[in-house]
Amino acid sequence: MMIFGILNKLYTSKESKWILDVPEKDIKPYIIQRFLVMNDRVKNETRHLDKYIYHLKPKEYLSLAWSVIPKSEKSPYINYIKKEVVKDNLEFIMVKVRKFFKMSDNDWDINKDRIRIMIDNNKAEWFKFFGIRKYYWKKFGIDFNKIRG
Repeated sequence: MMIFGILNKLYTSKESKWILDVPEKDIKPYIIQRFLVMNDRVKNETRHLDKYIYHLKPKEYLSLAWSVIPKSEKSPYINYIKKEVVKDNLEFIMVKVRKFFKMSDNDWDINKDRIRIMIDNNKAEWFKFFGIRKYYWKKFGIDFNKIRG
């Protein structure tokens, strides 16, 4: 039985006989827990199950999960929670700096914070050196006439 079939049965099955038919290798308590936590309706019940993920055998965990989750006619549709990506407002120049200095991933990860501070301290010089468009000069409130100086 696939993971989605197990999740469907957890939400909809009124009897627990199906748990005996599920092969032990198909039950992944950690994965089941991840999907259950995404459902706001059963968040409290699944937080209670956190303690037992690694301490119970898979069928015992599945039986406990089945017993605490309220039953419904059909399993809920749940959007997968994605990591929120915060975009850097100076990304346009950071890309150019990395390319100019030919920095590898490790070098970039170590130095990008220092480079960011240097750019913040003197944006006009950096914008001038890399030929940044006038739009960004205005966006950051820098006098475009400094490009000639």
